[in-house]
Amino acid sequence: MMRHKRTEAVLITGPVGVGKTSVAAEAGGLLAEQGGAAAVVDLDWLGWFPGGAEGGVDALILRNLAAVWPNFQAAGAERLVLARSVRDPWLVGELRGAFDLRVVRLRASQETVAERLSRRDTGAELDEQRAERAEEADVADFELANDGRPIREVAEELLRRLEWA
Repeated sequence: MMRHKRTEAVLITGPVGVGKTSVAAEAGGLLAEQGGAAAVVDLDWLGWFPGGAEGGVDALILRNLAAVWPNFQAAGAERLVLARSVRDPWLVGELRGAFDLRVVRLRASQETVAERLSRRDTGAELDEQRAERAEEADVADFELANDGRPIREVAEELLRRLEWA
């Protein structure tokens, strides 16, 4: 992975359905409103390869991120907002080596997560998401609650805590 120590990045992590992608997108929008330029990347999409990947999904994600980040920089991105559940701390270690990374874990009640999943997914995908109870790696620098309040408020708190706002 390329080294970008001057590039500030945040990885939003947490269990499936906690709102990682929604908060990441909102944070990116808020930064744009403030005149900042941040790329927002849901890392799941950089590793979605049903056939399996040499070295594993996390290694594929890192290779793909290394390929697209220079394009975001060329377009004017100065910061990076990432989203992904983290089960293997190796991924975070690699990202910390490449970027000036902070990691935030989102929390939400089981009821909130179940309600979000039922709105978002159906059929076999919903069953798979409900069954997903994999333990996340303890890699967070801080945590944020993400239920019972608007996504914009959560994203604003995230940017304040990062001192990006």
